[in-house]
Amino acid sequence: MEFDFFKNQVRFKIALELIDVDEGLSIMQLNKVLKEVSQATLYRHVNSMVEDDLLKIVGINRSGKVEEKIYALNTQAYKISEEDWQSATYSEKIKFVTYFFMYILQNYKNYYESSMANQSQDQSTFSLVKLNLTNDSFNDFQTELGTLIEKYYNMEESEDGTDRTISLVIIP
Repeated sequence: MEFDFFKNQVRFKIALELIDVDEGLSIMQLNKVLKEVSQATLYRHVNSMVEDDLLKIVGINRSGKVEEKIYALNTQAYKISEEDWQSATYSEKIKFVTYFFMYILQNYKNYYESSMANQSQDQSTFSLVKLNLTNDSFNDFQTELGTLIEKYYNMEESEDGTDRTISLVIIP
């Protein structure tokens, strides 16, 4: 699998805008959010991304004789099984990790823009901690962390609740 959109800034911007937009966006909609990119450039890159299987067409809007294609990220191309992960090369793993961080970056961008629009304080946080653990302690830590995440993941959704993105990267 190739993650060619990382090699080009326009492709990267297109991919960022399409993350978590399952219903997709048209070229016109992309042009409104990527004002600095010309429509012709968007068409060229979107068509190349479709050819490279990075994007897929998820719909067509018709207005009279005009057809407008709706594009979304081909996320199936970015999912990996445990078996495939174990057999992946370093380069392939870096591409998957990069996609993960791209997803987190877009989530933060959306959150930040929303908090600024609502004039609320940025409450995001992150930390980097190195822990000196034995293999047994590390396994216990991962088990306890998994149990904690599962507890909150399985909670019944509340009407006054808010979706929150929690991301973890563990480098053993």
